[in-house]
Amino acid sequence: MTSIRPMQTTDIPFGMHLVQQAGWNQLETDWQRALALHPGGCFLAEHNGNPAGTVTTCVFGSVAWIAMMLVDTAARGQGVGKSLMEHAMSHLDHLGVATQRLDATDLGKPLYEKLGFAAEYEVVRLKGIAKPTAEADATRWTHDTRDQPILDLDSRVTGGQRGAFLHALAENNAFFHSIFDDELAYAGSRKGRNAIQLGPAVASTPEAGRQLCDALLAHFSGMPVFMDIPVPNKPALRWAKAHGLEEQRRFTRMYRGEKPVDHPEMIWASSGPEKG
Repeated sequence: MTSIRPMQTTDIPFGMHLVQQAGWNQLETDWQRALALHPGGCFLAEHNGNPAGTVTTCVFGSVAWIAMMLVDTAARGQGVGKSLMEHAMSHLDHLGVATQRLDATDLGKPLYEKLGFAAEYEVVRLKGIAKPTAEADATRWTHDTRDQPILDLDSRVTGGQRGAFLHALAENNAFFHSIFDDELAYAGSRKGRNAIQLGPAVASTPEAGRQLCDALLAHFSGMPVFMDIPVPNKPALRWAKAHGLEEQRRFTRMYRGEKPVDHPEMIWASSGPEKG
């Protein structure tokens, strides 16, 4: 029998067990951030009295993200994942959220399709060692997320209101942004178990995107990095491959409800599957 309850901070060790089991990149701070951003929207499943799986949700205005859908290998094939997803969806329906989104692995995609999610576009996970270029210029970038033009840019490009998330991310991770006449851009990052996750990164022009990502590689020079780039952003994919990043896997960005209004061609790096 499967039951679902709100996830607590005391459940984070079990969450990390699932992350390690799946080979994912998250740290305890990622769980803490999810619980802080939407404390009533993170859930843990118990199957026959034992912890069996997790799911998190996060609401950005009219758009919500479902993430960290993980089921213990010992409990798979028992309907735990379906129960978690239905609970998360019902929670967001109750809140009246217009659009629910997620990034699906190949393993999860068939379940999400059965639950009414439709595919939008693919997101490519690239990996490599950060190598600075001669053109990299970190002097133009500042480390502050309070400027309203940056928050307005993020909202226009992603379709959500992510100010609280960006502030939380910037508290303990490198965050760059620059505001010029017609070249607004920003990029965040977060530490991970396997590599530094570069993103989210949004740029109003391809040139700003290239300079921004050059600065990121210079900052993390010599370190392993992951970068999740939407397939519609061809300049970003060309930039990544030119800098030695290689494709590791792909996700399918999916939605349920109203079709999102976003601009993936301006997203140089997603936040990762947790927050789009």
